[in-house]
Amino acid sequence: MTFNRRFVQLSFGMVVFGLALLLFIIGSALFMADRSNRSFDSLVDELAIRNAASDLFSMMQDAETGQRGYILTLNPDFLKPYHDAVSRIPVAEDKLQQLLNNHPAYESDMRPIYEMIDSKLQEMAQTVELAGKGQIAEANDIIQRGFGQNLMSNIRQRMQAIIDIADNNVNRNIARQVESSAHLKWVIVGAGVAIVIVLGGAIFVIQRHVMSLSAARRQVIELNADLEERVAERTEDLLRANQEIQRFAYIVTHDLRAPLVNIMGFTSELEMSLERLKTYVLADGKPLSEQDITDAREAAATDVPEALEFIRSSTSKMDGLINAILKISRDGRRQLKPERFDVRDVAEISANSLQHRIAEGDGEIDIVVPAMQVNSDRLSLDQIFTNIIDNAIKYRNLDVPLRIVVDGARTGRFVQIEFNDNGRGIAPEDQERVFELFRRAGQQNQKGDGIGLAHVRSLARNLGGDVTVRSKVGEGSTFVVRIPADLAEFLKRV
Repeated sequence: MTFNRRFVQLSFGMVVFGLALLLFIIGSALFMADRSNRSFDSLVDELAIRNAASDLFSMMQDAETGQRGYILTLNPDFLKPYHDAVSRIPVAEDKLQQLLNNHPAYESDMRPIYEMIDSKLQEMAQTVELAGKGQIAEANDIIQRGFGQNLMSNIRQRMQAIIDIADNNVNRNIARQVESSAHLKWVIVGAGVAIVIVLGGAIFVIQRHVMSLSAARRQVIELNADLEERVAERTEDLLRANQEIQRFAYIVTHDLRAPLVNIMGFTSELEMSLERLKTYVLADGKPLSEQDITDAREAAATDVPEALEFIRSSTSKMDGLINAILKISRDGRRQLKPERFDVRDVAEISANSLQHRIAEGDGEIDIVVPAMQVNSDRLSLDQIFTNIIDNAIKYRNLDVPLRIVVDGARTGRFVQIEFNDNGRGIAPEDQERVFELFRRAGQQNQKGDGIGLAHVRSLARNLGGDVTVRSKVGEGSTFVVRIPADLAEFLKRV
C-alpha cells in the first residue's frame, strides 16, 4: 500500500515535472521566437532607413550633376535630371522622416541635414537661374566659392554617419538573432533529454520547432548575404560613376576651354584691327600718316580675315565636341530593350557592314564565336561590335594585311567576346586613355574626334558590363567585351 502510494506520488511528481518542463520549454520557445521577430522587424526598419538615406543623397548628387552640366554647357537636357531629382527630394525626405519617427536616436542627426539640403537646393536653384539668364560668370563665381561643395561634403559625412548607425544596428540585430538561436538550441538540447524520459512524444514537436528556427535562420543569413552583395555592387557602381563624372567634367572643361581661349584671343586681335580701321575710315579729311594707311590696309586684308577664320574654326571645333557629348548622353538615356538573339549573328552583321573597307586593305575577318544566346539590347551590342571593328580598320598596320579574329565564350552569368587584330598596337600607358572622351593615342594620321572607344565603353556599361584592352605595340590589340547574358535579370538587381 505504501509502495503504491509512493509510486503514485512519484508518478504524479514526474507528470507534474514533465508538464512544468514542457510549459517551461514552450514558454522559452515563445519568448525566443518573439525576441527573434522583434529583432527581425528592427532589422527591416534599419535597412529601410539605410536605403532611404542612400536614396536621398543619391538624388542630391543627381541634382548637382544636372546643375553642373547645365552651367558648363547651357544644354537644357541637363535640366531634366536636375528638376527630376529636385522634385523627388521632398518625397524622399518625407519617406526618411516617416521611417525615423519611431527612431528618436536619429532625430538630432537629421535636423541639420535637412537644413543643409535646403541650403544646397537654394544654391543650385540660384546658379541655374543665373545660367538661364545668361549670367554664367555669376553662376560660376557662386560655385567656385565652395559653399555648395562644403554643403555636399557635410551632407555626405552626415549621411554616412546615419548609414553607419543603421549598419551597426543591423549587425546588432543579427547578433541578437544568432544569440537567441544559440540560447534556444541549448535550452532545447538540455530539456530534450528529460523530455525523452518523461514525455518522449514531445521530442517530435521540439524537433519541428528547431527545424523551423534553423530554416528561418538560414533564410535570414541568405537574405543578409544577398543584401550585402547588392550593397557592395551598388557602392562600387556609385564610386565608379563618381570617378567617371569627375574625369568627364575635367575633360570637357579642358577641351571646351581651348577653343574659347582661341576665340577670346582672336577677338582681341579684331579689336586691335578695328582700331586701325577706325583711324583710317573715321579720319574725316584729317591727314593720315603712311603708317596709319599701311596698318589699316594690313588689318583689312590680313588680320581681320585671319582672326575671323580662326574664330570660325574654334566655334566649329566646339560644336563638334558638344555634338559628341550629346551623342553619348542620348545613348545613356535610351531605354534598353532586352531580347533573345545569338551573339554570333550580331558579330557577322557588324563585320559584313564593314567588309568593303576590310577588303580595301587586302584584309580578312574571321568570326569564330560559338553560337551563344543572350537576352540583351541588340542595337547597343551591334554599335559596340561595329565601333571596335572600325577602330581596328583605322589603326591597322600598313606593312601587313589586316586580320581580325572575333572569338567568345560563356563564363558563368556573363558572355565574353574578344576582338583580336594585328594592327599597330597600343602602348601600356595609353591602354586606359583610349577609352576617355576626346582622347586618342599613338600616331594620329586618321580623322576622328576620340569618341569611338569612349562610346563603346559607355554602351557596354549601360548593358551591365565593360570593355578592356590588351595590346603590344607593333603586334596588335585584343579588345574584350564582357556583358551579362541576361540583361533583364541585371536590370532587376540594379
